[in-house]
Amino acid sequence: MKRVVGLSVLCVLAGCVSAPQGYWHRVSDGKRVDADQVLLAQFQRDRAVCDGEAAKASLASNEKVLSVHNYNVNLVFDGCLVGKGYVRQPT
Repeated sequence: MKRVVGLSVLCVLAGCVSAPQGYWHRVSDGKRVDADQVLLAQFQRDRAVCDGEAAKASLASNEKVLSVHNYNVNLVFDGCLVGKGYVRQPT
């Protein structure tokens, strides 16, 4: 039963966060996060943490309108990465 519930939650979360727009850059020097392997590895670690924060926000949300829910979850994700020193710039 736990496995079914866990899988259901993952499926719901996968649909909650829409695809990001633009590229992430490090604020300190403006480098795109995929500019080198060291920076990319650090960004992937930070992104994993922020994915977790967004997932917690998604589970805690009681918003009924899906588009508003998605927007709010994306704000949590983006805010987390901004707090870690990144900024998203349009493509």
